Amino acid sequence: MKKFKFIFSLLLVIFISTVSFAQNESEYLSYSTNDLKIENQIQIYPNPSVDFLKVTIEASNLVNPKIVIHTILGNKLTVVSEKTDANEFTVDVKNLPAGYYLLAVKDESTGFSKTYKFLKR
Repeated sequence: MKKFKFIFSLLLVIFISTVSFAQNESEYLSYSTNDLKIENQIQIYPNPSVDFLKVTIEASNLVNPKIVIHTILGNKLTVVSEKTDANEFTVDVKNLPAGYYLLAVKDESTGFSKTYKFLKR
């Protein structure tokens, strides 16, 4: 649903800006959803988690993504993460105490870094 709202909002902004600057009908541009490229769609689940956390990365331009876990205070933790598919990682969180944590997906080659909050039960 969030993806739909984002794409709809983006299309609305593009449409409004096109209409605002067009002086006659021949200047209107048409856009399709194929023109919009959303890269690095990342999902983490289940959240909250108990034993493991799955991280999927789709529509990716990442070369060598790394998964890093931090406490909510920012301390880096050592956890085992395994690449289970071309675009999926499994992170073992069963030995972590219950609480909130930050999971960062980083790629040094592209300079990409995004952080997500999750709850360990």
